[in-house]
Amino acid sequence: MNLCKKLLVLFLFCSNLYAQNDCKDALIVCGNSGFKGLTINGPGNINEIKPENSCGTTESNSIWLKILIKTSGTLGFIITPESSDLKEDFDFFVFGPNAKCSSLSSPIRCSTTNPQMAHLTNNQTGIDGNHYDTFEGPAALGDGYLKWLNVNEGESYFVVVDRPIGSSNFSLQWLGNATFYDAPTINISSPNELNMTNSDFSASMSSTFDLTVNSPKIIGSQTDIKVTYHNTSNDAIININPIENPTAYKNTTSQETIFVRATNTTTQCYNVTSFTIKVNDKIDFPKNKVETCDENDVDPYDGKTVVNLNQVSKIVFDNADISSLTIKYYLSQNDADNNINELPNQFSNSIPFEQTIYIKAFNSTISASVAPIKIVVNPLPQKVTTSLVQCDTGENASGLVLFNLNEANASLSNNDSNLETSFFNTNTDALNNQNQLNPVYTNTSNPQTLYVRVRNLKTNCTSISNLILKTNVISVQTHTLNLVCDDDGNEDGIHLFDLTSANITVSNNQDLKYYQTENDALLEQNSIENPLKYENKIPYNDFAFARIEEGNTCFGISKIKLEVAKLPSLETDTSTNVCDNDSSFYAKLDAGVTNDNALNDFSYIWKKGGSEIPDQTNSTLNVNTIGTYTVTVTNKNNCSKTRKLEVVSSNIATIKDIEIIDLQIDDSNKVTVYATGNGDYEYSLNAPSGPFQDSNIFENVKSGIHDVYINDKKKCGIINKTIAVIGVPHYFTPNNDGHNDYWNIAGLNKNEYKDSKVYIYDRYGKLIKQFTVFDIGWDGTFQGSPLPSDDYWYLLKLSDHREAKGHFSLKR
Repeated sequence: MNLCKKLLVLFLFCSNLYAQNDCKDALIVCGNSGFKGLTINGPGNINEIKPENSCGTTESNSIWLKILIKTSGTLGFIITPESSDLKEDFDFFVFGPNAKCSSLSSPIRCSTTNPQMAHLTNNQTGIDGNHYDTFEGPAALGDGYLKWLNVNEGESYFVVVDRPIGSSNFSLQWLGNATFYDAPTINISSPNELNMTNSDFSASMSSTFDLTVNSPKIIGSQTDIKVTYHNTSNDAIININPIENPTAYKNTTSQETIFVRATNTTTQCYNVTSFTIKVNDKIDFPKNKVETCDENDVDPYDGKTVVNLNQVSKIVFDNADISSLTIKYYLSQNDADNNINELPNQFSNSIPFEQTIYIKAFNSTISASVAPIKIVVNPLPQKVTTSLVQCDTGENASGLVLFNLNEANASLSNNDSNLETSFFNTNTDALNNQNQLNPVYTNTSNPQTLYVRVRNLKTNCTSISNLILKTNVISVQTHTLNLVCDDDGNEDGIHLFDLTSANITVSNNQDLKYYQTENDALLEQNSIENPLKYENKIPYNDFAFARIEEGNTCFGISKIKLEVAKLPSLETDTSTNVCDNDSSFYAKLDAGVTNDNALNDFSYIWKKGGSEIPDQTNSTLNVNTIGTYTVTVTNKNNCSKTRKLEVVSSNIATIKDIEIIDLQIDDSNKVTVYATGNGDYEYSLNAPSGPFQDSNIFENVKSGIHDVYINDKKKCGIINKTIAVIGVPHYFTPNNDGHNDYWNIAGLNKNEYKDSKVYIYDRYGKLIKQFTVFDIGWDGTFQGSPLPSDDYWYLLKLSDHREAKGHFSLKR
């Protein structure tokens, strides 16, 4: 019916503890955990629930809980008193969402029903999914349950549990599918993992503990977690009285419990655990093995040396204060037990590399303790003298060049990965490990001796070896590879070279490697992995470097010149045309060399369809036939580049048809020209020299006689045709002023429309005038008498059987 999440957590509260009796100190609820054994006594320092609320009561013995909602859903709870006596009366109040202690409003849920007065069968109370009222009480009113809440992510609520009558503790169980934020986890592998033990060699049984060494164990990989340490469980739970200096805490008893609170600083959810700190009253030897280096006698490799037992004591007791102890050493347990044959402070081991001796420690208050101690003598790294030989090939060679000192590591360490090296100018610097040199080092004299501190990473034992730097001053040799053309498809001055084609001679005992820079060659770093396919890095003119190595000696460094020649610079591929209708029309093809001043520096080969055209070696070529032409241009470096020129056909246009839509209002006539042919055509109306338009359609053409021109853009010619666009004047003014004195149809071609006739009518349908296209038109008279200003009608009968009707105005 509803989702119940129940996790019982025991909280111990003192009877006089009031920390959770007030809103500002509300107990944060985490992890959808329930509560068991909660004690509530008193209303707190502030009585925050007013009696005028819906349930008509105030705080008596209360505890405040604060809930932070992690995921949205339903929220309910059941409060169960530990005593089932109906006299035990528990009430509750819920504030929210996002209520503030400083400005609490009325509760959104409250129940003050008395189970005995209401004749209930049990004294449980709460909110669940089976009820629908939001408040009940007081006294006999209600059944103890209210409707649960629908809550949203990020909201917060206060739940106040109050016990007005009785003395029973109670448990609380959460209902619904909303979730709360989880408490921090304390993942320790065993209950004793956090425990601490210190030894005290005095009678005080007191020691200083750094409690914070446990913090990383408590936090683990979690974030936003604050750890505090407390002297009591209650202090940890309610987050008061943290230990002020947990890094230097002095115990108050020989064994003491420390309580830890881990708090999520974002959600305020927390977890509590504890551990013990203990002072041991018997002598404890923290370490039973002491390692030293074989450096205090003549032979540093025989496993025998002089050991300072005072230093051994410091190591055994981990640098603790042992000034109150008497410490002695013996060769055997028996000698230690009987206090005989005590070893001197400067002890020379008799068993090489590892020998067990016995330590005995005591003072006036602590009995003697004896323990075996292993003395391990580690040999020093072998002392080596080796050398690096470098080359100096510059014109002003001084013998002072870059060395990669790490190139000597293999010899200095005998390839032992446990040995590390560092380099110094003096033996004193090497012994004191000061003024260490950069491994990329320029020698200051030729030859020069450096001092190498060789340290064993496992034993920390060191020795001083010598590294001699020598420089061979040799003349530089330059090898030039054959010039290559920049013909790899990307004209950027970069090309592949086979460095081995420099044919640098080496003997069987020598090693040849290639490098991008001279410094890389000197330092023997970043060698070229594939010298057969090496790309130059500097366009057009670059160098690579070859180093000949014999043993660990530089035998020579050579320069290899890498040159990339540019291709001829040509214009991009293009196309042109010849005219089918004009055999005398020639197209001029150009090689397209962009540097016109250097045309004579190039040679030219012309081809058509892949076949060479004989005797054509100029930068231009005249042609009058279509096809694919190419010209290959070669410069003085014998680098070639080819340009393609496509020659296509074109011709003068043929007019297939001209469509005329005329007799339109306001001269909105339209002419569409239909032309055929291989050309690329443009059109003009009445303008043989243009301007031309790409569209074959002319809009808003005035009535009258027009010439249509069609031009081939590829210069193969222009044709034209005369057309007539018929139009009707809207008015005329027959006043003998020589302007607009006659009315006639405009645009009638007398040859094409010779049989056409025009009829003029007055508004009553009377025929006034009839004439043909050969007449001058109507002069506004009827039988010689002028007619008045008025609207008149016309009927046009064209010889192509079209008819048009309309009216026009006579104005005087």
